[in-house]
Amino acid sequence: MRLADTAVAHSCAVSSAAASTPGTEQLTSVTRGEVRTMMLYLRKARERAIAIRDRSPGGSYLESVLTRTIDGISVELSQLDYLLASKPAEANRTEPGRRMRPAI
Repeated sequence: MRLADTAVAHSCAVSSAAASTPGTEQLTSVTRGEVRTMMLYLRKARERAIAIRDRSPGGSYLESVLTRTIDGISVELSQLDYLLASKPAEANRTEPGRRMRPAI
């Protein structure tokens, strides 16, 4: 009986993974202010996780989970900082129609 349940769960996971192919991502328009608000939320969540980790027993499972969580939040914050600092790709293009030099 357990194998049948596992097979059903596996087939559901495979079908959901197949539905999210790389070419079908949905774009969401987000303003700089909204990104800054997300960053503020992530910073507060990281600070709270650090405070909880500092009160947890050393070497515990909770400490290791919180350490990984804090590292993940730090990576997300650095990526958002980079995205806010970089210019859009379309702004860098000077000649949109010409990619190569003319043939001889």
